[in-house]
Amino acid sequence: MSHISARMAGQNGYKNVVVYSAGIKAWTKAVGISSGAPTVKVSGDSEVIDIAVFEKIIKENPESIQLIDVRDKDEYAAGHFKTAVNIPTDDLEKKVKTLSDEKPIVFVCNTGAKSGEAYYMLQDLRSDLKKVYYLDAECKYKKDGTFKIIKPK
Repeated sequence: MSHISARMAGQNGYKNVVVYSAGIKAWTKAVGISSGAPTVKVSGDSEVIDIAVFEKIIKENPESIQLIDVRDKDEYAAGHFKTAVNIPTDDLEKKVKTLSDEKPIVFVCNTGAKSGEAYYMLQDLRSDLKKVYYLDAECKYKKDGTFKIIKPK
């Protein structure tokens, strides 16, 4: 622990503070934490949600994330994830203040292009929201709420 960190921890009343330089994975393994809320695991880029983790969340605990479908209204009407809210990218700037940081935000679309655009737009407009991700994959939706996710090549 650095001198500054130890001093600041002491000023705030914290004792026995340890810094895991290996990062969050080392910390959770050392502490043995397994919370009820799913961990949003990301792929190579920190903003891209891991497809397998996303599918697990959608299947087991879809209410644990704010799922935002940024496609046009007619595309959304043709089929979407059951828990997704439709905010087309053209409307996102107007509605950005309605988004909260209570749950992680995940943007989806058909290919990852619009959802990536929404992610970067949110970074510019609401940098206070830290748990924001997008699905970088081809998604095929059906009217009945079923879907297929295809990993990008």
